[in-house]
Amino acid sequence: MSGIIDRLPILFEESMEDLPYLKDNAKNPKKDKNGSASNTLANLIRFIGVSEFLLNQNIEGFRRFLSDAAQIRLSLIERFDKGEAISKSYVSMLSYKSLFNALASGDLGLAKKLASTMGGRDDIEREYDHPFDRALGYALKAIVLNSVEQGEKAAEFRTVIEESGNIDFIGYADAFEAILNCDAESFMNALQSIVSNHKKQSKGNGVFRDSEDEVLCIWGVGLVNLAKLRGMEIKFDDPLIPVSLVS
Repeated sequence: MSGIIDRLPILFEESMEDLPYLKDNAKNPKKDKNGSASNTLANLIRFIGVSEFLLNQNIEGFRRFLSDAAQIRLSLIERFDKGEAISKSYVSMLSYKSLFNALASGDLGLAKKLASTMGGRDDIEREYDHPFDRALGYALKAIVLNSVEQGEKAAEFRTVIEESGNIDFIGYADAFEAILNCDAESFMNALQSIVSNHKKQSKGNGVFRDSEDEVLCIWGVGLVNLAKLRGMEIKFDDPLIPVSLVS
């Protein structure tokens, strides 16, 4: 994972310089008519949050920026539901990525609120979401909300993984099952799988390559927070899922 880490200091500096400009764009109704300025801002502050932790050991900064990024996604969905001309792509089930941001920030209230707004937009989801993303989104939503269908949605996600060949993400299916069973040992085994496969997905054509996710598994941090909020005692520490970030 030598890609982004060597460039992180300069990228962080550039991001901090861009932050005021992008905040202004997001506040401008004309520039943010379809939500694109807000989406760009959310992506930037997520990167800043990760950089604050990796470069400055700023845990509170990490949590604040990740929470802010998730809040922007929630706002986009709420604006869409009010009839604003927000791009449909911003309200698809890909919002699960922002739900992981909320969980990683440790803000369970925000995570539940965001989860409750996700889903139920079948036409949009068919247009914008890969079956893998849709299954993962619905499984995570159900578990965050502790809904009666969480077991069903988690099982559907595992089936989609096995049928689509996305086996590098099987650790997430294992983690969901461990949370549902309140099985800490199985959960930690799932984290080992997540870390190992995360490294694979940070190389070549992997989904995390050349992003801040190369150096920090935000999804994994979010899962540990979710497990602990369910009352599970988790003792796990890895550079990709640092124990210091678990709330």
